Amino acid sequence: MPHLDFAVLHDRITGLTCHQVPVNNSTRDLVESIRDMFITSMSNFGYVGFSREIDNVFHQRSTYSYIAESARVVMTCRVTARPPGQIIPLEMGVRENGDSYHLTDEERVVDINTYTYVRGYYELAMPLLAAGIGHYAKANGAQRAYCLYDVANEKIKRAYFSIGFALSSRFPEPIHFPTFCRQVNNHLEPVRWRVMELDYEAINGHAHDAMNSYQLVSEPPVSQF
Repeated sequence: MPHLDFAVLHDRITGLTCHQVPVNNSTRDLVESIRDMFITSMSNFGYVGFSREIDNVFHQRSTYSYIAESARVVMTCRVTARPPGQIIPLEMGVRENGDSYHLTDEERVVDINTYTYVRGYYELAMPLLAAGIGHYAKANGAQRAYCLYDVANEKIKRAYFSIGFALSSRFPEPIHFPTFCRQVNNHLEPVRWRVMELDYEAINGHAHDAMNSYQLVSEPPVSQF
C-alpha cells in the first residue's frame, strides 16, 4: 500500500485506498506530484493559464485526497479549508458585473477542487473518494462544501451530481478567472464556472459510508479553520 502514513480508508472489494495528505514541508514532493497530475489533465483538455503562484493561495492550506491502486494514483482532489480572513476559489472568481461572491467569516466550509481521474476508474474510485471527503469534512467540523464546474463540461457536472452536490441557489451566476482560458479553434475563450455545494446532510451521509462501508485505516488530518 503506497504512502501508508497517509492512508485513511481502504476498500476491501476493489483494493483501492483513500489517502489524505496535508500540505507541509515534509509532504511537498508528494503533493506537487499530485498537483502535477491535475495540471497535466487540464492541459490535455485545452485549458491554459494555470498559475502556481495564484493556486498557492489555496494549495498551502489544503489537504490532498486521492485514491490509489497499489502504487498508482487513479483519482485525486484537493480539500481547501477556509479559516477566518481567507477565501476559497469561488470568492476569487469574477461575476459578469465585475463583482465577486463572498462568504462570512463565521461559515465553516471547505472547497473541493483539483479533481481528476484516470480513465476507467471513475465507477470504482468515486464512491471511495466521496466517503473520504465526507469523513474529512465532518471530522473537521465543516458544515458545507463547495466546488466549481466548467459550464461546458457536462461530464464533470454529472460526476459532482452523483455524489450529492447541487447547483448553488445562493451563488447562481457563473464566474470566471481572467487569466484562465480554454483553447477553442485556435483562439482563447474565458472558462465560465458554476458554483455547486454539498450540504451537511450529504456530508454526514458520506461520513457514514466511510465508517460503515470501508475499512478505517486512520483518522483524517486536522485542518486550520
